[in-house]
This record gives sequence, C-alpha cells and structure tokens, in this order.
Amino acid sequence: MVERKETLFLVNPRAGGGRAGRIDWHRLCACIEAPFRVVVSSSGEEALLHAERFCQSGGDVLVVVGGDGSVHSVLPALVNTSTALALLPMGTSNVLARELGYPLGRRALSGCLQALRGGVVQQMDVGVVNGRPFTLMASTGFDAHVLLRVSEPLKRRWGVYAFLWTAWQELGRYQPTRYRVTANGQEQEIEAVLLIAANTAHYGWFTVVAPFAQIDDGELDLVWFPAEGAWRQRMWRVAWDVLWGRAGQCPYLRHVRARRVDVKADVPQPLQCDGEPAGGTPVRVDILPRALRVIVASPPVPSRSAA
Repeated sequence: MVERKETLFLVNPRAGGGRAGRIDWHRLCACIEAPFRVVVSSSGEEALLHAERFCQSGGDVLVVVGGDGSVHSVLPALVNTSTALALLPMGTSNVLARELGYPLGRRALSGCLQALRGGVVQQMDVGVVNGRPFTLMASTGFDAHVLLRVSEPLKRRWGVYAFLWTAWQELGRYQPTRYRVTANGQEQEIEAVLLIAANTAHYGWFTVVAPFAQIDDGELDLVWFPAEGAWRQRMWRVAWDVLWGRAGQCPYLRHVRARRVDVKADVPQPLQCDGEPAGGTPVRVDILPRALRVIVASPPVPSRSAA
C-alpha cells in the first residue's frame, strides 16, 4: 500500500488526441482520500518547471497524465528525489505504462487510482544519453530515422499507425551505416540497421525487443539488427519475432548487456530517446542504478492490453 501525503496530477492536455484534457476531475475528487492538486501544462518546459517545484518541496507522488513523451519531459526533475512517479497513461504507445503494469484505454483512469491505492513503490534504473535521462531506451538507426519523418498532424490523427506507415515508406530508401561500439570495455565494428540501448523490455506499442531487460538490474541491454545479406527481407522476421515476444530467439538480433555503451558512426546518425529526437552520434549511454521511484500497478495487467 502506498501512503500519500500530497499527489500532483500533471496533465498534458494534448495527449491521447485531447482525451487527457477532458478528464472529469470533480469525479476524481470523490475517489482520492489524500490531498492532491491538478496542474495542466501547455508545454514540456512548463511541465518540467511544475515538476521541479513539486519535487523540491518534498511532494510525495507525481502522476503524469499523458504518454511517454510527457514522462520524458519531467524526468530530470524526478531523478534521485524522494518523489514517486505514477502514470495515468493517455499517450500514443504508453510503453512505460505497459512495463509497469498499468491498464490502458478505458481502464486507464480506474487503473491509475487502483495503483495509487494499492500499488507498490519500486526503485527503477534510469538511462542517461549524453547527459539526458531516459526510462525506456536510446537508439540510433532506422527507428530514429523514421521518427524524424513523422509529422505531428499525422501522429495526432493516426497515433502509432503513423510510425508504421512512415516506416513502410522509408524502408526502401534507408541505408545502414557502420558503427564502432564499445561495451564492457570492448570495441567492435558493426554495420547495423538498428542499435538500441534498452532499459526496459518493452520497446514500442506492445512490442518487446529486450526480453531479458529488468528495470532494476543496473544494466543496459544493447540490441542490434546487423545489416547482413538481404536485411530488408529479414526485417519482416525481426518484426514478427518482436511483435510476438520472441526477440530473444530471433536469429537476426544480437544482445549484449553493459553498464556503459559508446557509439560512433562512420556517417553521423540521428538519435531518439524515449520516442523523442535526441541529437545524433557520437553518443555515450550510461545507467543510473535505482535512481527513480515508481509506483508499479498491483497486480500487473498483461503487457498486451489494448489501448
């Protein structure tokens, strides 16, 4: 049971096509016994400012009402503080919510309230890419390439399908590059379509790309898809295995665990972090063990709950 002093609901009103801005907070008042406040932020910068003030004042629980991008915006305020993060998932993919067992879709609000009443607090690792914290993953290659080409209007209208459509369009044009990757003090050269430093098992939507990753093991799971042979045809097998939870058995994926990863590319490549653009290579990725307090839904719901 989570005992709360004060809870702050930090709302991204644009999340979920505007669903987050239409929550009946008066109805919510009747369901929460502990003191709470609701703040609607107009931008990621404003949300971070509110989060910093709340955490610095010793606030107990910060509930992010939005998606993974909303969490990413306020993460710098939460790292290494006593404030716990909870979720009311209203985003496009809600990857962290899936990892922590929160219900989605129509059950999102009731699931959040249940987590606040009966969830457990867990210490979660936080990744750091070039000084920027993340909860999920940092990656370079095809996914970061696609991310930069998905327009906001398309994302708002079609959600996760906007990324799938853009990936289909870009698949024939994308050219992999060669990377020099240092992990566990050992350097190797690889030509890769995709290179992911994962902190969580879930990657996007309900897919699992790093099935052996744990949120509190103090390590990153480095996963890459080598650009060997007919890699465009092999990508369909990779996508199938990732979709059905068999990434660990996929013959075309490679896995290494490390506490620090350094990546350089022959041709500078874009970088994405928790689904947000994050500059480009070269890049250093580190892990901060157990640096974030999170409220894990109890009991967890199946990871493939539909949004």
